[in-house]
Amino acid sequence: MTSKPLTPDSPVQYVKTVGPVRAVALRRLGIETAGDLIRHLPRTHLDRTRVEPIAKLRAGQPATVLGEVLTSGERRTRQGGSIQTVTVADHSGVVYCVWFNQRYVLQQFRSGRKVMVSGLVQHHAGRPQLAHPDFEVLDDEGGRGSLHMGRLVPVYPLTAGIGQHWLRRLIHTTLAELVPQLEDPLPEALRRQRDLLTLGAALQGMHYPADQDELARARRRLVYQELLQIQLVMALRRGRQVERRGVQLQRPGDLTRRLVASLPFELTGAQRRALAEILADLRSGRAMHRLLQGDVGSGKTLVAFIAALFVIEQGYQALLMAPTEVLAHQHGQTLRRLAEPLGVVVETLTGSTPAAERRRILAAAGEGEVHLLVGTHAVIQDQIRLRRLALAVVDEQHRFGVRQRGRSARDGDDLPVHLLVMSATPIPRSLALTLYGDLDLTIIAEMPAGRLPAETRIVAVDREDETYAECRRLVAQGHQGFVVYPVVEETETTDTRAAVAEAAALAAGPFRSLRVGLVHGRLKAREKQAAMAAFRAGELDVMVATTVVEVGVDVPRAAWMVVHSPERFGLAQLHQLRGRIGRAGGRSWCWLLTSGHLAEETLSRLQFFAATTDGFRLAEEDLRLRGPGDLWGVRQHGAPGFRLANPLVDGDLAAAAAADVRELLAEDPDLSSQRWAPLRQVLRATFADVLPQATG
Repeated sequence: MTSKPLTPDSPVQYVKTVGPVRAVALRRLGIETAGDLIRHLPRTHLDRTRVEPIAKLRAGQPATVLGEVLTSGERRTRQGGSIQTVTVADHSGVVYCVWFNQRYVLQQFRSGRKVMVSGLVQHHAGRPQLAHPDFEVLDDEGGRGSLHMGRLVPVYPLTAGIGQHWLRRLIHTTLAELVPQLEDPLPEALRRQRDLLTLGAALQGMHYPADQDELARARRRLVYQELLQIQLVMALRRGRQVERRGVQLQRPGDLTRRLVASLPFELTGAQRRALAEILADLRSGRAMHRLLQGDVGSGKTLVAFIAALFVIEQGYQALLMAPTEVLAHQHGQTLRRLAEPLGVVVETLTGSTPAAERRRILAAAGEGEVHLLVGTHAVIQDQIRLRRLALAVVDEQHRFGVRQRGRSARDGDDLPVHLLVMSATPIPRSLALTLYGDLDLTIIAEMPAGRLPAETRIVAVDREDETYAECRRLVAQGHQGFVVYPVVEETETTDTRAAVAEAAALAAGPFRSLRVGLVHGRLKAREKQAAMAAFRAGELDVMVATTVVEVGVDVPRAAWMVVHSPERFGLAQLHQLRGRIGRAGGRSWCWLLTSGHLAEETLSRLQFFAATTDGFRLAEEDLRLRGPGDLWGVRQHGAPGFRLANPLVDGDLAAAAAADVRELLAEDPDLSSQRWAPLRQVLRATFADVLPQATG
């Protein structure tokens, strides 16, 4: 019996050397088919075209060394961690390789083994050192492994049970078999016009480039295709939305005027401009589809509430959807306080709402007795049908993704719904126009008067006691604060201190005279709500937390924050965390407690964060350093979906793709011609549920 020929759609289990066990592991990487396998792109390449003699290593420069293991060992640190050290020698000298809390590496470095180590060179006590270097043990390759040395070597994202050597060989052989079968979604004329490689050549060049120039050309082709596909989807959806009629509302009435007059502060100019754009949409007769973007604390929720009142005072209902139960309950409490004096009924519905209360709220909402319903997105979308729904507000849009955005716009089949999505994650305009090309964009770029920036300091972990003494002093002055950890519980695979254990240690140690709470994502919804309610009510002095407090949590008396292992967070995420303090307008303090063993680039990134309070500048730097990642919540077959593209870096390609999309749709509005059949197939496989039917 002969095996079937391999195709891009073949289950990965049937690729030679994979089998059912490794197929399960590959699925954790999003690899289901042979086609997925060759689209599993390297996260970087090691330049092993040149091996440096140890004697010529220079501090601050990346280097690759080929040598023999002399010794290996470890020592304990005073903080309870461990340091692993391996000495590697060649004909010219010795280099020390150091890892922190990575005991498993010692099993790889037995004396006499030939190894290749790559990393950033540092000098410690007058000798060359590589901290946390990448490495390859070359014994089994005999120094002849053409996929692992003497070239630009791909480094792939891995998971348990999958090794670099095996995955390199697997992708290399699969490429050779599949590349001749690939149908290019871009017509030859377009490739010639833009000087682009074929899809097959681009994938080959991304995995195993002959040199840096081929790698750059391969990346350019794949980036262009990503940007073209994304902007094409956005343009098709936007064209559909422009034609979609919505409830046509009138001028503001008594409710909106009374609310604005009752506020103890003036709306900022940016808030007034945002409201003018939103109200113009609501009066236009077409369905609003707008992104309201603003920095942490810029007043987006108030703008959305005024828009909701504009709808409510004309006899309609509104929804506000939040990504978490904690945030939904907070929005509900805040808006209820504003709404009650106006006679507006606000209810909150989440997954933890008791059954009897749920039935009451659903019945009242269905009868139109609830004017504004607040809740989590999944609960509201799955269970609510409102006869008079005219406005849906989605908070923290980036947490729902493009698929949910498409569904949100269709929640009210019997009544066109105006959609306002909000994000406190600053996104540079160049990226926003690409990611949210189906939305009109409103930016609140002005902070309320009197809000002071947090004073941010970078502190080594050996000054932890001194930092906590400062926190105790602030609590004595009436200020509450957060202590944030990147993980909930420690495991064997992480060297990061964990929130659960540290909360107990803090309560028994430096904060033993204070009231310490704990909140993290694994708690039940009611437990999280109870903890945050106690904190907001002033019943707790210190809240130990994970990033569950990153978005939207508002505790006016919170004025300080300690973030452990800040190097584990992106700049935008750190900015969201820091935005939880100083919300009442007074001074606030943020300490970034680092391990003390930071690479120069990491330290520079944290210093930029400490010196910068503009969320848009931070987001731009974060995107430059880390790339936009999978911001859409879309990563399926057919297209990589922002695996490579970064509109900040690839602005020329983004502009070229946008121009080509305009020309393409002017010529063929539905992509119906045979020329675009391969591209149409890719779009259908990846974005079918958010595209007009004409493209399917």
